Amino acid sequence: MSGATRARRVFVTGAGGGLGRAIAEHFARGGDRVVGTVRDEARAVALTVAAGQSGLPLEYWALDLASPESVQRCGRRLVETGGVDILVHNAGFGVFGPIEEVESEAVLRQFAVNLLGPLDLTRAALPTLRKRHGQVVWIGSLAGRVALPFQGHYSATKAAVAAVSDAMRLELQPYGVRVTCVEPGDFATGFTDARERAGGAGSPYQDVSARCLAAVEKQERGGPSPAWVARVVHQLSRLTDPPARRPVGQGARTMALLLRWLPDRVRERAMRWHYALTE
Repeated sequence: MSGATRARRVFVTGAGGGLGRAIAEHFARGGDRVVGTVRDEARAVALTVAAGQSGLPLEYWALDLASPESVQRCGRRLVETGGVDILVHNAGFGVFGPIEEVESEAVLRQFAVNLLGPLDLTRAALPTLRKRHGQVVWIGSLAGRVALPFQGHYSATKAAVAAVSDAMRLELQPYGVRVTCVEPGDFATGFTDARERAGGAGSPYQDVSARCLAAVEKQERGGPSPAWVARVVHQLSRLTDPPARRPVGQGARTMALLLRWLPDRVRERAMRWHYALTE
């Protein structure tokens, strides 16, 4: 365990709700100085005021990860205000729809928000992370281990996040920077309602995608509290040698193990059943 007792500076993207807010508030309640991000400047101000009234050392900045200019501004501000000890990449979104019907613009935006923007922010933060022997935590997903039907692009971004995290872990270990990819399963968050959708009436995929979406939303809404993920991320931040990947959720570790060893044919049969792809 780390013996450090000073307040650390923690930066959490996508901290307006769900997993991100739970993570940011958990660190703040533990005495760390936390910066969370949301896309809208007015909301950032309002959340900062609310956190101050609650006595939490938590402030919010505006950051649009789909905008290179916004990411650059945020990166400069992060450096100019002293850098960071722990960088938590939580922000992300998904689009539900068949591969055939998801427009390229939506695909590019998913990769920008879920991967490319965070990479640019990481580049800005790494000099101080190396100096402080800090930590980068990527919030990936079990969807990065197995491609989800009608969420193929989201799965692709999370698989890429896991690969980048693994590579960074190897590159930065000699400099004392710890890197971990946390892989949540289904949790009850605003992600469900915020998910964008492609396709619709007249689509040849209409019936099967509707069944799949109903199954997905039922599983997510019945999932556990985001506080579980927040506790895990905080625990990992106190380890001198955290694991490369950490599945989190109901049966998440067992599922990760099964996905590694099950034959493809068996795995696909289970996925068809789990996501109601067959009547």
